[in-house]
Amino acid sequence: MFLGLLRRRAEWKAAIAADARRLIERFNESAYFEARERVRGSCIDGARSARHWTAVKLEIARRQGIAIGLAGTDMRA
Repeated sequence: MFLGLLRRRAEWKAAIAADARRLIERFNESAYFEARERVRGSCIDGARSARHWTAVKLEIARRQGIAIGLAGTDMRA
């Protein structure tokens, strides 16, 4: 049972990393915003959940050094 959980978690993380890489390769600087649209359901892409796309969005932000949160909102205002 525990090994099954570890395997599913590893598969989930691998899928997130693969989708993040794919979006970065395709959309470059706009990859974060594309992932954000997928979280909102604006883009239909298979059977991926909003939770999955949120994790992809955060992974893209980490890879591209994008600061998210209140500081980013304050800078745009």
